[in-house]
Amino acid sequence: MPFRSENFNRIIDALDVKYIKASKRAVIKPVELVNTLEQKDVLVQVNSGFFSAGINHQVLEPGVLYFIPRGQPIYFRHGRGPYHVMGHEGFTSVEEREIYLQPIGLSPVPKDKDVFTILGLDALVHGAIPFFPILQLPCLNLGSDKTISDLLQKILQEEEGSQIGRITLTRKLTEELVVHLCRFIFTSPDLTVNVEKLEFLLDKRLISIIQYIQENLEKDLSNHKIASLAYVSKDYVGQFFKTLTNHNLQEYIENRRLEHAHFLLRTTNDNIQEIASKVGFKDPAYFSRRFKIRFSQNAKEIRKSEFMVM
Repeated sequence: MPFRSENFNRIIDALDVKYIKASKRAVIKPVELVNTLEQKDVLVQVNSGFFSAGINHQVLEPGVLYFIPRGQPIYFRHGRGPYHVMGHEGFTSVEEREIYLQPIGLSPVPKDKDVFTILGLDALVHGAIPFFPILQLPCLNLGSDKTISDLLQKILQEEEGSQIGRITLTRKLTEELVVHLCRFIFTSPDLTVNVEKLEFLLDKRLISIIQYIQENLEKDLSNHKIASLAYVSKDYVGQFFKTLTNHNLQEYIENRRLEHAHFLLRTTNDNIQEIASKVGFKDPAYFSRRFKIRFSQNAKEIRKSEFMVM
């Protein structure tokens, strides 16, 4: 049975959308991202010039929107080669990125320049579950969608402006943009299988587990503790979680801890040992090893880098 629109509406109502950053950038030197990972959802629109995306280097015409769900490997060419190739880690600092991609604010698009607009956002179900990764979406060519384009332009104007209510309006515009992304996904026949993956989010027991994990990362999150929330046995709770989400419960918990640590490294001045403790790691050395495996960078390197690789 197809996933019903009223069920998708329930999930959209439960979304917590966070705006991160919007920027218009000109290509200074051609650069190519190859298998680069980003821990946020990214929307790109080509303003002018040459860009291509995906392993097959699909050319993106001016006006085209390209959506990269969180965690999907990024293959993206900026300008015409020869390219400097950036690998898994992408740009490691703002300074490095601006050697190749220069922010230009709201300036008119220069003639004969390769220019694009980029937006970073987070969409979480019940403030805890990364939404777009659940769908296991590929990167999406959205075409020239006027509604999404207009919203992206308004967000950029607010980002570059200084009027009162800028933060609130930017958040609301980003929430509206995500709704239109959801409409595109829900009405695309090729994405029906992806939409059906949302079915498990309708199980209240699972939502209770995920919310508890997100709100108590520093506490004991053993299977025994989690089982009591779902009213199942400690021997069955791992299978229950795996069946609904296709994720191992303890691996899921560790990933949530590491991702929150990643966020704290960027947004607080707490030292690495304090952050490790706050997200539930008792051994800082073990935390450092797991963090390096998860993000291919150590915690100190993450602190120097920026939210968006592109």
